[in-house]
Amino acid sequence: MDSSGIALRLHDVVKTFPGVIALKGVTLEVRAGEVHALVGENGAGKSTLMAVAAGSTVPDSGTVEIGGVPLDPASPSVAQALGLGIVYQHPSILDDLTVTENLVFATPATQRPSMSHAAEWVRERLLAVGAGVDPSTRVSELNTANRQLVEIAKALALDAKVLILDEPTESLTRLESERLFENIKGIRDKGTAVVYISHRLPEVKRVAERITVLRDGETRGTFDASGISEAEILRLIIGREIDQVFPATRKSEFGGSPILETEHLSGASFDDISLRIHPGEVVGLAGVEGNGQRSFLRALAGVVPASGTLRVDGKAVTPGHPSRLRDAGVVHLPGDRHREGVMLDLAVRDNVSLLALHDIAQLGVVGKARERQAVAEQIDRLAIKTPSAETQVATLSGGNQQKVLFARALLGGPRVLLVDEPTRGVDAGARIELYQVLREVAASGRAVMFLSSDAIELQGLCDRVLVFSRGRIVSELEGEAINQQSITGAAVISDSSKNADQRPYAERLARFRHFISGDYLPSAVLALLVVLVALFTQADNSLFLSSYNVQSMLLLASALAFVSLGQAVVMLTGNIDLSVGPLMGLTTVVTSFFWATGQGTVELLLGILAVIGVALVVGLVIGLLVRLGRMPSVLASLSAYIVIQGVGLLLRPQQAGQLRTDVTAAINSRVGWMPVALIAAVLIAVVGEVLLRRSHFGLELRAVGSDEPRAHRLGARVNRTYLIAFLTCSLLAVAAGIMLAGQIGIGDGDPTLSSSYTLTSITAVVLGGASIFGGRGSFIGALLGALLLTEVVAAVPFLQLALSWNSWLPGVLILVAAGFFSRARGGSSALLGTGEA
Repeated sequence: MDSSGIALRLHDVVKTFPGVIALKGVTLEVRAGEVHALVGENGAGKSTLMAVAAGSTVPDSGTVEIGGVPLDPASPSVAQALGLGIVYQHPSILDDLTVTENLVFATPATQRPSMSHAAEWVRERLLAVGAGVDPSTRVSELNTANRQLVEIAKALALDAKVLILDEPTESLTRLESERLFENIKGIRDKGTAVVYISHRLPEVKRVAERITVLRDGETRGTFDASGISEAEILRLIIGREIDQVFPATRKSEFGGSPILETEHLSGASFDDISLRIHPGEVVGLAGVEGNGQRSFLRALAGVVPASGTLRVDGKAVTPGHPSRLRDAGVVHLPGDRHREGVMLDLAVRDNVSLLALHDIAQLGVVGKARERQAVAEQIDRLAIKTPSAETQVATLSGGNQQKVLFARALLGGPRVLLVDEPTRGVDAGARIELYQVLREVAASGRAVMFLSSDAIELQGLCDRVLVFSRGRIVSELEGEAINQQSITGAAVISDSSKNADQRPYAERLARFRHFISGDYLPSAVLALLVVLVALFTQADNSLFLSSYNVQSMLLLASALAFVSLGQAVVMLTGNIDLSVGPLMGLTTVVTSFFWATGQGTVELLLGILAVIGVALVVGLVIGLLVRLGRMPSVLASLSAYIVIQGVGLLLRPQQAGQLRTDVTAAINSRVGWMPVALIAAVLIAVVGEVLLRRSHFGLELRAVGSDEPRAHRLGARVNRTYLIAFLTCSLLAVAAGIMLAGQIGIGDGDPTLSSSYTLTSITAVVLGGASIFGGRGSFIGALLGALLLTEVVAAVPFLQLALSWNSWLPGVLILVAAGFFSRARGGSSALLGTGEA
């Protein structure tokens, strides 16, 4: 620890991004054992400054010290090693990993439990933050609030010297926030320095000893929390005085025909909702998280299925069809702007104009001048801070990304505006602007439905508030009855009577959901198909399961199994290696020079070294092209594919180099009816599966494939992981090539002998349940996929089918499997009718 008691020191930090200076020489010192708040508008530089402190963003100039030790080099793993933990505003947990795997992966080795003992360790940390989450749940199945609680639990598990909390309560209920405040007090009392970033000034005043204000990338002063008022803080944040936070609500009665009507509308987690919303109304939805209010709002947008009657401006609209509801004038602002809202890789202009393209276009062609003008008007109206309309949305602050969503909705000309937590992660000044926008929408004769977990926000903005509990509206508040006590009281009292008898059923249903959305459903399906295909073919032709034919099929499957296991490693990282087929062919050519008839033991050993060397060269070259050359893996491996084929033909333009019979006999040897090569492939698959689920490298492999930037922020060694994946793939492809050499018994540079293995290996891995985007897959599934494909090809002649079946049947299988598994993983909640998203 720094002898001066400073746990975190950032000195004269400068950071620029294209078109904007995010930090202009910022200095910040945080003492050990204090809670130091950092406040400012969106875009003021708070998150960038903390990313610099955490090592995930490298500053242009300036220094960072953690506990008196310089952060050098700047990287997340070094910052963690020095004792810094961070809860990001947008959780850095990984969707394709379970809750347990996320917490274990993010914990340093000295504090990390083994996977076999991790579940109880994780439960204790989840319980400390009030997260009622099953540790075996995959993060992709969690709602926003539980994601945030898992992120907080992950950070607290680090037992850090410095803990940074970036907007930790934005997705939390009041009870969850209170529990967090108790945790903050406890870790502060242990001597940990806490940096607390929040737009909620009452929270800041409550938890912090000192407050530093940032505006436009510069510090505007550091103050004792007890010596400065909220009004003074707000003035420093936005640079002007604020007269009123909430715009005036409408006092007169709402007349005329309703804009939006529902009658007996029911869905997965809400039932029998009937209501009317009139022009000019702002109607709030409240309730304890998970009681149906969010599903109801999403059903009105058509995002989730529902039954019952839904009318817009008196015209019936079929629920469950987003495009029809959009055509009727219903526009939805989702609560999770990153997953469902903005398109981060596109420009501000593309995002804002998306819902208005029909109006902007003429004869199907978008008029760029009209588009630019319309987008510029919305940027000015909402004061979106962006260097230009062509700036990528991902580079904007969270609050400005939210404004982009508002701009898109307003440009879409809504009759009914459905907004889900619209001010989450938005600073105080921007909130006031967005409240005014929502009131203006209502005042123009349209309707707004507003879902918020902030009772004060509902009280200040809404004309009516509907409180949900257990999927029904249990209270309707109007006028003076809309207050924090009434909203919270109605939700809590009604929610307390949940039926405990349903708990065992819910637990069984949750376990079933875990299974159908997990990585082992594909393996179970493939195992069943292998058995069914064998029985069906045997019933038609009794020779199919003869000893000779079974041995031949398994021997053929061994080569495909090896290369599929290698392909699985690469696909787990989100890449594809197209070079594996030609590499198998080159292996047969190389072995023919060393293992030919008449050669001895020395040549045999040299041949082994030669094929290993070939594998290492190919894997290393592709890995370096992908990581250092920033070349897509498909392009890098396709280049290798062409070069390897050429080398094979150059070395063996014609068949030559008959392999020694003892070598081919060893390669094709069996234990009983099982080829030794397939036994080895099974062992590799089993060991690989255990390492994938139980080892830190296995978690790292899946983490990198799930979300590379997040994995890097959590300390993953991304470059090393990629290189190991490609090297492993090449080594297993060479092993498959040796199996192939044993089967053909001679060197042949003809690419048709092995090139088909490239696509077949990808097919086997996808059939085994792997995602082509990375992060998910199974070695057992890849092995079973290889067995099924080999079996299908072998069954075709026994069933007296045309050879074309060998081509199109695997294609049909992969389409059906990919569609089924994607649906099971992505839509299990909707399919089973459980809970809220």
